[in-house]
Amino acid sequence: MNDRLSGLLGIARKAGILFSGQDTVRAELRRGKRLLVILSGDHSRNVRSMIEGYRIRGICRVMVIGCLGREELGHLLSTGPTQIVGMPLDNGLSEKIEKLLTEEVDRYEQDQGL
Repeated sequence: MNDRLSGLLGIARKAGILFSGQDTVRAELRRGKRLLVILSGDHSRNVRSMIEGYRIRGICRVMVIGCLGREELGHLLSTGPTQIVGMPLDNGLSEKIEKLLTEEVDRYEQDQGL
């Protein structure tokens, strides 16, 4: 999964549609952009509470990557530790990433017998 996710996030970053970091993601949400928000598995409560209001209002969809910490997520993006990234919901890349992450969760649950 990491290779596919890294590739998709890299394409989004090069296309200029990947927003990384709490302040940047919050600024885009305040501008009214609907985002797919991805949180690292070890994100802080502050990051979670900041995004929760937007999620409740339907401005963003939130996915938590439990198997990736902030160090690993930052490594995938070739940056420092990163807890939160976002990208517009109205493009194919966000749909592919959401599908990839959903498939991984389903596969994990199936492997665990959940």
